[in-house]
Amino acid sequence: MFPWLLLAHAELVLTASIPRSSSSVQVPAVVPAEASPEIDPDFLGLAFEQASFVRYAQDDKGDVNVFSTNLIDAIYSRTGGKPNIRLGGTSPDYGKYLPGQTEPALPVAEQNNYQDIGHTTIGPSYWDLTKNFPDAVYMIQVPMATTNISEPIAWTQSAIEAIGLDGIFSIQPGNEADLYSNTFTGANGIALHPPQYQGTLNNETYVGNWTKYVSAIKEAVPTVPSGRYFTAFDTAAHFGADVDANQYVFAVDRCFELGIDADGVVKEVAGHYYQGNAGTAATLGSMLMNLTITHTHLDQFKVRINWLRANKPEVRFVLDEVGNSLQPANTYEYQARLGSALWQVDFYLYSMAIGVARINYQQIMHAGYNLWLPVASAGLPAQVFSNYYSQPFVADFIGDSGKTRVSQLQVDSSNVAAYVAFEDGAPKRIAVVNMNYWNQTSSTGTRGSVTLSFEVPGNVEQLTVYHLNSPAGAGAAADSITYGGSQWTYDSLGKEVKNVRQDTETVTVVNGAASVTVASSEAVLIWL
Repeated sequence: MFPWLLLAHAELVLTASIPRSSSSVQVPAVVPAEASPEIDPDFLGLAFEQASFVRYAQDDKGDVNVFSTNLIDAIYSRTGGKPNIRLGGTSPDYGKYLPGQTEPALPVAEQNNYQDIGHTTIGPSYWDLTKNFPDAVYMIQVPMATTNISEPIAWTQSAIEAIGLDGIFSIQPGNEADLYSNTFTGANGIALHPPQYQGTLNNETYVGNWTKYVSAIKEAVPTVPSGRYFTAFDTAAHFGADVDANQYVFAVDRCFELGIDADGVVKEVAGHYYQGNAGTAATLGSMLMNLTITHTHLDQFKVRINWLRANKPEVRFVLDEVGNSLQPANTYEYQARLGSALWQVDFYLYSMAIGVARINYQQIMHAGYNLWLPVASAGLPAQVFSNYYSQPFVADFIGDSGKTRVSQLQVDSSNVAAYVAFEDGAPKRIAVVNMNYWNQTSSTGTRGSVTLSFEVPGNVEQLTVYHLNSPAGAGAAADSITYGGSQWTYDSLGKEVKNVRQDTETVTVVNGAASVTVASSEAVLIWL
């Protein structure tokens, strides 16, 4: 056996007078000490804003939304996991449970209406929709913004009665409580501040309120299991000049010191991630397809990850609400293109490498960063968006062994990242993301690429290479994107359509080496 697998690459340049750059990257033949813990088969979680979940769970006739169930099945069939679905967001934190309401949720979510913060209500039939995804487990967010403590009790009681304890992963009091404000207003200027709602919180007052609500829920709902059943923190995304706030807002060490887990009830510590505010087609490459911005932002969470690992190893850190960017409406040319799907691939891979235990990707009917639109709405047909293509790619990288560990490889080329998946102590798959921007309609030069040359163990005779790509480049919409030659569409009701593009490669190993080329604005998954 070789002690190292050698990975060399040379980047094609667009100007003939500039020499090619080249470098080598070593891929360990055994798992390095800094590799991630074993990746949960449920790593690829989902999240839905409260009212939007209704549209994803049922079609316009009120039947199970088969389009959604097929798309979800295409993810978890690859990992052997189950959907971990968070139901939450700002709207339910200021929402109300109405026992007499016949509609599952009001107002009805549409592609062109923003979530109605301050007026969202749910009724008993809401929880029945969870049965439309029978293999799923749910994170149930309950209101903590309200000072009426009977509200989260009603949500918890009704959810447990309808879903059952086996279907509930955790109860989560509050959402982005670090943004509670003494002057906060919601939709149409509705006052959502003291005395009826929480005001600005600090470490001490957050811990005091959170533990008070948890204790009240446990006392009033005796079926709540003992032990670790609650998700805590759930801090907002901070980005740009404020990115380092992700380290210290509701500081994890201080909050545990203050007794947030005095009763041993915290199951997970959660945070939120958005890369920034949505840009335009012109800034897709510089703002979203930017490894430095993405990795620097994610690195802020290492403070929480490392503290928990050292002091509370039984409590995991998760990102339970994630989108590529914030925008009250939607900017599909930035939020839903091949470039944003590639961002999502790298985001997941780097998150795994630094120890994030799960990601729940948010979906809201009006959001531009969605994976799919489940029903026709506001003149837009039901469809799969480009970002969905990140899901089967990452699911294949994780695999179905339940033993995968992940490590990032050091690559000298600018804006190119590579990761290796280990199983049973040996490298099995390598993912490479070339985030250098190229777009067919706006780039002036020929599409560039990097070529990766592998020296592989003697028992490896060939490599299989799946491409996540479009001939149109970074600005491509879903209709021209394929992964492994396949597409997922509404016409197929979310089932995989194979052999749309014949670009899967089998690379023969010659004299112990094989080369793979990765185009600019492309990702590849290499099976050893």
